[in-house]
Amino acid sequence: MEPTSPNSFGTTSYGATGLGNRTVVPVGKGTRFGEYFIDALLIGVVSYTIQFALISAMGIGASSLAWPISLGLKFAYYYFQEKGTGQTLAKKMLGTKAVMLDGSPVTDDAVLKRSLWRLIPLVDELTFLFSDRGLHDSQSETTVVSAK
Repeated sequence: MEPTSPNSFGTTSYGATGLGNRTVVPVGKGTRFGEYFIDALLIGVVSYTIQFALISAMGIGASSLAWPISLGLKFAYYYFQEKGTGQTLAKKMLGTKAVMLDGSPVTDDAVLKRSLWRLIPLVDELTFLFSDRGLHDSQSETTVVSAK
């Protein structure tokens, strides 16, 4: 779905189909950055704790497991949290949720796409420099809105 117009908050609105005249208004980049920071911090703490435990138990050879562990945790964190409610812990803390562009709840397929696109290092993050939506949003036809 293509954006319909910029709104007074400097973000883009998406026309909602099948939902009357309601318009889906994404949250701003500041909120999205806050979500990213909190989620990355949580994933990082858990990932490094597991890696430290493995290296302590198995020796330095276990460090080769760092990358697969990090990717697996990142995928599982986003997929299993967003699958039911469209919210990660950070989205719950900041009062937002992921939805389809028409405002309907995210589908399982969209959550899978969002989670997989996030695994590409830096590419998703860098898209926010040039767009209001991350690559994981555009490729899954989703956006993040206020849950209030």
